[in-house]
Amino acid sequence: MAMVSTFGAFTTARLGIYAAQQGLSVTGNNISNINTPGYTRQKLDQVSLYNKGSDRYVTAYGAARIGNGALVTGVSQLRDPFLDIRYRTEAARVGYTDETVYGLQQIADIIDEVGKGDDEHGILEAALSEFRTRLNNLVTNAGENSFDTQVRTAASSLVRLFNSYADQLSKLESNTQKKLSQDVDAVNKILSNIRDLNDAIRKSDIHGDKALEQRDERNRLIDELAQYIKIDASYSMEDIGGGVMVEKLTIALDGANSEFDKDNTDMTVLIDGVYGSQLTVDGKEETAGGDPVEFPYQFHVSALTDKHGKALEYKDGTKSQPVDLKDNDLYGSLQATREMLTESGDFATDTMLASDRGAASKRGIPYYQQSLDLLARQFAETFNKANNGYLTDMNGNLVTKGKVPDPADESNPPSMIDGTVPLLDANGDPIKASDLTEEELAQLEADGKIIRQGGNLFSNNGNSNDAEGITAANISVAKDWADSKMRIVRSFKVLDGKLEPESTDSSNILHMVSLMDQKQDYYPKHLAPDAKEDQSVFNGSFQEMLTKIASTLGGDLKSDNTLLNNYYLSAVDLDTSRDSVSSVDLNDEATNLMQYQKAYTAACRLMTTLDEALDKLINGTGTVGR
Repeated sequence: MAMVSTFGAFTTARLGIYAAQQGLSVTGNNISNINTPGYTRQKLDQVSLYNKGSDRYVTAYGAARIGNGALVTGVSQLRDPFLDIRYRTEAARVGYTDETVYGLQQIADIIDEVGKGDDEHGILEAALSEFRTRLNNLVTNAGENSFDTQVRTAASSLVRLFNSYADQLSKLESNTQKKLSQDVDAVNKILSNIRDLNDAIRKSDIHGDKALEQRDERNRLIDELAQYIKIDASYSMEDIGGGVMVEKLTIALDGANSEFDKDNTDMTVLIDGVYGSQLTVDGKEETAGGDPVEFPYQFHVSALTDKHGKALEYKDGTKSQPVDLKDNDLYGSLQATREMLTESGDFATDTMLASDRGAASKRGIPYYQQSLDLLARQFAETFNKANNGYLTDMNGNLVTKGKVPDPADESNPPSMIDGTVPLLDANGDPIKASDLTEEELAQLEADGKIIRQGGNLFSNNGNSNDAEGITAANISVAKDWADSKMRIVRSFKVLDGKLEPESTDSSNILHMVSLMDQKQDYYPKHLAPDAKEDQSVFNGSFQEMLTKIASTLGGDLKSDNTLLNNYYLSAVDLDTSRDSVSSVDLNDEATNLMQYQKAYTAACRLMTTLDEALDKLINGTGTVGR
């Protein structure tokens, strides 16, 4: 009817009481969950009840249309989807830089030399200085076993430090491998939980339940996933038949490397409603068909399946397929951990640069391992070369064994004794060692025409003299030097007719001392033949090269720390903005308590008033004349 009926007003009051009661319940639930992680503030959804339509014929006194009270339509959450998107993007940046800084700090704990040795000098730097000092002492004491032993002892300490640093970096690499595996397991658990929550929320939607608490848990898991992987979370409505629409959540990779990826593998779907995927990652040494894998620690995304293992089938009849991610498809802490295991900076190969143009400027554990290896190899080869040579005369001409006059015999002519004579070419001219190749020198040695002196000081194994493939992990004092079967050559120059250099001649030891300060070029290809960089990456002494490694690490740490601080502050600001919308505020809830309590009181008072009016109408009308 056109106007509110007498008893219809009681319905209005009743609905008001019910709405106020529900409002108090929602407010109480918010207050109770103020400390619940991930909880989103809820609000009561209510509308004014109004019977639509009107009588065609209505009297003047009934022309006014009045509502019939309030209807509670449900409970919803207070969230800002745009802030969620921005926060999760920033979370991926924080995750990436935080993990990068953590990894670099672990490396710094091993090779950062600042303040680790005496007088604030680095330990390895001090060992290089000690080796130089002992060589200097040998200059004036050449030929004395005790001083040669002191040099050998200093060399032993130096190589043990190289070995120790390499071993610690190797252990760090192993621990980082385990962390990567654990992080992949954590991501897979999150993906499985989100998929299962999607299934539960879908069922609740079908039955008209919004499942707000399950949505809170899902949002919390999405936030956590965003730190591991840069993701794009989107919502759509899915028609399940019969005119019923339910919400569907889709999570995909957020195009971290689209400039390289023509197949959009960096936008691979991880969650599609009730279907989810899992991640796997290859190991460093894993091979395929006998050949090394192209990308160490390559990620793979499985086909999308439901919780029963059934693969997602698309409308065209095809099924979801696994995806092999490219080298730089991910972004977030998972990718940062991977890069700690793969990025080699100046030692990057063509394959690495083809998949990631920034590979030459990214430095993880491999870069610092190879930098130390390059330093150790160049040090060993430099001093091995300095201690290997052939006897020459004072002018640098090669000499060979021959008969020479005995200087002690004063007869004329004097008797002949074993000595050295100049080595002459076919034209009768003396031959300089610098004019011959190593192969030619080796052939002359094999023919017994020249006299080799010295031997390797450093080897790739303490039980041999082999210097092939020396690295920081295997550099050792050569066996013959360790066993005193060979000593440091004091000089390769002999006076005419002499078989041994003069005891006062320490020219080769002086040369070795000068090598400690000599600036050298360091080529990545010298260590890694497949490295893209074929130019020298540094020119300096051994100690300067060591300083360069440490300063590179310090520079990386500083720049990444700056980025981390910026990203972290931005993430905190965004999270604060989200909290201002979604979190429970006691002041707001106290206001709501008073508002709903007063509304409840007023609705009750309305019902009392209506009761009094109705009582007057029923029991008090028409009793005046009695």
